Amino acid sequence: MTVHQTIRPGATGEVVMSARHVAKHYGAVKALKGVNFDIHRGQVTTLFGENGAGKSTLMKILSGIVTPTSGQILLDGQPVTFHGANDALAQGISIIHQELALAPNLNVRDNIFMGREIRTARGVDFAEEERVTRALMEELEEDIDPLTPVEELRLGQQQIVEIARALQARSRILIMDEPTSALSASEVEVLFKVINDLTAKGVSIVYISHHLEEALEVTDHAVVLRDGEMTAWAPRAEIDLEWIVRNMVGENFDLGSPPESEMGAPALSIEELCVPDPSGHGLLVDHMNLSVKAGEIVCIYGLMGAGRTEMMECAAGRLAASGGAVKLHGQDVSGLTISQRIEAGLVLVPEDRQRDGLVQTMSVGQNLSLA
Repeated sequence: MTVHQTIRPGATGEVVMSARHVAKHYGAVKALKGVNFDIHRGQVTTLFGENGAGKSTLMKILSGIVTPTSGQILLDGQPVTFHGANDALAQGISIIHQELALAPNLNVRDNIFMGREIRTARGVDFAEEERVTRALMEELEEDIDPLTPVEELRLGQQQIVEIARALQARSRILIMDEPTSALSASEVEVLFKVINDLTAKGVSIVYISHHLEEALEVTDHAVVLRDGEMTAWAPRAEIDLEWIVRNMVGENFDLGSPPESEMGAPALSIEELCVPDPSGHGLLVDHMNLSVKAGEIVCIYGLMGAGRTEMMECAAGRLAASGGAVKLHGQDVSGLTISQRIEAGLVLVPEDRQRDGLVQTMSVGQNLSLA
């Protein structure tokens, strides 16, 4: 497929930032292959693409974290070179990272103002920082005390703190890389209100999400990356799910699912599973039943705290059940340890990959062999 990477006709609004023929190579790996990308004032540009398409790499270049191998970045029509994220921040460009970049041992207030403290002649003005933090939490409709250590917050609340930190910078260009991955439906709704308020004030937003329907709610126009190249651009009026998927994966795609007859016997069966609340108040999972057939993908939806994570952690052996059974290919594995369940073929990818899935100080090889 030949991709003509030019400024697309029909784009509205003043272009405040552009990438021109930007490429990034990591040895023989070409993460970006000469991408052109525009950010418009007061609008939301949504960036779609599969894992490894180059989305995060492009955003890290635009926010000064990564230096491009070749190409040019234009800000207000003038070439610019960033010497780090702080340099980009000074130019009014902030990023909310997909992987949270918080200090868990510090409180919410100190995380939000880390590196950009409010100072007076007497030192850091902690009272003013606390006041601003409370105002940010109120804006995001979160009842989080500014003095709460971040490590005591659930993952969704930590993501709210990351968002608040970016909002506090009052940037004119805000990049959101998977900002809703751990948020509940109500928290997503609040975030979308904030996005609408920001764009109304002229703030430009780049939004990356694997939740396609959700992203369509806020986008003004969309760009699709595939294998380090831009494959499509279109305004919101011309975009639907089929357009996104076709340009993400190519022409040969099928949104349907395999016929029931092509699926195998149940591979995982959860029967009348009960998981008690550690506080002693009722059940986190109440007589849950679930059957997953071989070759089948089952998606589990629910608000934060609905019991999704607890059900999966119990099935993997991390949490103890107070009733019910977990069966793998018909065999009851409820009494097995985590290691024995892994040996049997039942593996959990945890919700918080950095905290629960990896040991950051160990090598890739050591992490892969831990289990």
